[in-house]
Amino acid sequence: MESSSRSEMQQSLKERVIPVLREKGFKGSFPHFRRIVGGQVHLLTFQFDKWGGGFVIEIAHCAAEGFTNSWGSG
Repeated sequence: MESSSRSEMQQSLKERVIPVLREKGFKGSFPHFRRIVGGQVHLLTFQFDKWGGGFVIEIAHCAAEGFTNSWGSG
């Protein structure tokens, strides 16, 4: 069950931040977004604190053809 503060944060992000991400070319659905720019994939994810009261925004980028990590998967 979601707390009311988490629901309020999600609603605020959807109303204020997601439209800006869309203007900047991001696609996807909350909480995961991506865009391809200049041969790179830009990734952005919202992760909420399981105890409530906060969240982090995780950002990353890689080549559009993907990546392979040190143990051979990607």
